[in-house]
Amino acid sequence: MKYYDCPDCGRENLNSGNFKRHLTIKHGYTEKQWEAAKSSPQPKTEAPLNKAKFDRVFKSVLERTGSAERAKNAAEFAVYGKVFEKAEYRGEKVRLDKPFRLPKGSAKKFGVYVKDGEKVKRVTFGSPSMEIRRDDPKARASFRARHKCDAKKDKTTPGYWSCRMWESDFSVSDMLSKSDVEGTILKTDEEQRLVWGWASVVSSGGIPLIDRQGDVIEADTMVKAANKFMEDVRVGKLMHAGDQIGLVVHSLPLTKEIGDSLGVHSDREGWIVAFKVQDDEVWESVKSGQLKAFSIGGKAKRETI
Repeated sequence: MKYYDCPDCGRENLNSGNFKRHLTIKHGYTEKQWEAAKSSPQPKTEAPLNKAKFDRVFKSVLERTGSAERAKNAAEFAVYGKVFEKAEYRGEKVRLDKPFRLPKGSAKKFGVYVKDGEKVKRVTFGSPSMEIRRDDPKARASFRARHKCDAKKDKTTPGYWSCRMWESDFSVSDMLSKSDVEGTILKTDEEQRLVWGWASVVSSGGIPLIDRQGDVIEADTMVKAANKFMEDVRVGKLMHAGDQIGLVVHSLPLTKEIGDSLGVHSDREGWIVAFKVQDDEVWESVKSGQLKAFSIGGKAKRETI
């Protein structure tokens, strides 16, 4: 897999699919500009393991939580972008439920390690000669109907993983790299022109999430920031520039404490928002799928722990 660094903001280690979405959505690149950025400079063949970042995050989380396992998971997320359950397969440590591309010449295109009872098995799937046209709604619907994807629930079968590749919620690149709901538009309301999603996710499954700079946002800090934003800002702009195109109309900072008090159970802690799009052109871009995400901008003071 090839990885790229953003030439505008310096964000590192984006795979090809995420690199394109980052440039077109975050920085407003055209197709021609994105192609030029892709070819220069040359991409890296693999994402480097930043040992300094790993050690710094591990130490920080260990001191805060006292849990070596949580610290290791948090540091892994900071470096790789996701924490995957690990297991042993034929004497080798492997990551579970994370598809990967098989070498050229293999009988199948993808592989994935899964738990089958107490054992770990490798499932291979996908024809190397077939192109996945999952971005074509008609092709996607046709494939899922032919293969009865809605009925495929067994992760130990090739059919399950083939159908996962044809879901509409994420790209193949996302599936092969990291999976993250932060900033993604998860629900739209056409009548009211609302888009819903997580503006920020600070923990998942009890594990503190670390951003690309290796920083931790505490749940209480997130709540205070959300409150301040709603009191003083609320407005939104296209790519954080220009005139107002909408505003945040619903805001719910969800921590474990708040969730327990309200009877709302989630494995995530973060900030849920609904953004009302007031600009006609921007709303058309949302409906067409050209704009698939939103982001919250701000400033913070870093404290060394």
